Amino acid sequence: MDRRLLFPLFPVVAITASAQQPSPAAAEAEKALQARVQQFYQLQIDRKFRQAEALVAEESKDDYYNRAKQDIRGISTAPEIEFLDNNSRARVRLKAKVMLATPFGAQEFEMPLVSNWKVENGQWFWYIDPETVGMTPFGRMVPPKEPVKGTLPPPPANFDAATLMNQITVDRTAVTLTASSPVQTVTVSNNLPGEITLELTNPPLPGISVEVEKANLKVGEKSSIRFRLTGDAKSSGVARIVASPLNKVFEIQIN
Repeated sequence: MDRRLLFPLFPVVAITASAQQPSPAAAEAEKALQARVQQFYQLQIDRKFRQAEALVAEESKDDYYNRAKQDIRGISTAPEIEFLDNNSRARVRLKAKVMLATPFGAQEFEMPLVSNWKVENGQWFWYIDPETVGMTPFGRMVPPKEPVKGTLPPPPANFDAATLMNQITVDRTAVTLTASSPVQTVTVSNNLPGEITLELTNPPLPGISVEVEKANLKVGEKSSIRFRLTGDAKSSGVARIVASPLNKVFEIQIN
């Protein structure tokens, strides 16, 4: 399979301070940056990390070389470009399909990626902004401070996929609907340091409706999944609720 097809030809979305048409210079900067962003991420998808160094600013090359590389499998949204400092710097946001290690083996997740770019000698270069180091889709992950002399160091903080997934929970995984008790709810809690989105991925059973009370949950928020007997249901089944961006699936047994 041609891996170049994994980077779709989306139109770029530029964020500007007003709704006016961009100047010719701004339009040219947007076009040039879009081409460099596509080239950089295509090299990441193709795992040609050495070749991608040519698009990295000189002061960030060592950090780029030493940092762990994400296993990006494809780009799923249009790049969203925010120009800064008279179009000399930019922040690019997009969503990508990334493979992450989990207790159940490697799994593909759709997650946001943010990169910083700046102009040097007339070309756009990817660079590491110290202000964004440690930022994830769920907030800033700050490494532990140096321990006080003479004390034991604190245990390392693990922010792997399994740890993050355990922060999204349900209060039960089965409901029983009867004529005397036709409505039951399951509560989803978001304990991540960032927002999640809930989605029902399979249609409800005949005679049963499933309603998501609140689809977008911010930090510490909860939502009720309401199961209602609306007719003469003939059989049991399973409702699947997906929590993005981690794509955690909850299977709720309906009896």
